[in-house]
Amino acid sequence: MIRGGRVMVADWESMSISELFELHQQMQSVLRDKLIAKKELLEDRLLRLNPPSDIVLGKDRRS
Repeated sequence: MIRGGRVMVADWESMSISELFELHQQMQSVLRDKLIAKKELLEDRLLRLNPPSDIVLGKDRRS
């Protein structure tokens, strides 16, 4: 049912519960990885746009 990483909508009706659950897990894994990568990218951009004041001023807050 899963051909080359793609499932046709018409195939869903003929898939067993275990096949559907496997597809769900695969989709969940792919989406999790994409979200983590996007979050890291956005956090990096945010840090470059708005660096913490101790980095900008060259100060260490522990001093």
